[in-house]
Amino acid sequence: MSFYTALTGLNGSQSDISATSNNIANVNTTGFKRSRAEFGDIFATSPLQNASSSIGSGTILKGVKQQFTQGNISSSLNALDLAISGQGFFALQPSLTSTQTVYTRNGSFNVNNDRYVVDSSGQYVLAYPVNADGSVTAKDLTSANPLQLPIT
Repeated sequence: MSFYTALTGLNGSQSDISATSNNIANVNTTGFKRSRAEFGDIFATSPLQNASSSIGSGTILKGVKQQFTQGNISSSLNALDLAISGQGFFALQPSLTSTQTVYTRNGSFNVNNDRYVVDSSGQYVLAYPVNADGSVTAKDLTSANPLQLPIT
């Protein structure tokens, strides 16, 4: 049993190192959110045993959870680079015909050849419609459309 317990500890350590190395590899990736390996105890029980008396049977990876804490905000020379301070996400649409909405905290945007504001993978930034005075005319995401810059 002690060999198995040690083996679960080694497997857990490997999972933790893997999550940490992924965090280090992406330290300069805009909008990257670090991950944390979370573990639990293994309880070896039989129908005749009390579970509270058999702790220490090893560890198991319960999951690798993404951490949504505020990251560092830095300036850039791109006028379309945006940052969210606090809670929130940018809403994106994978294609002009898609009905799917995806979310990101990566605010590195550009304009494509058709004047749409897109992220680095070409997904379209969604924006609420506004009046001529700039006031928002809708309050839910179903009214949001891909943001296209006017011809100047």
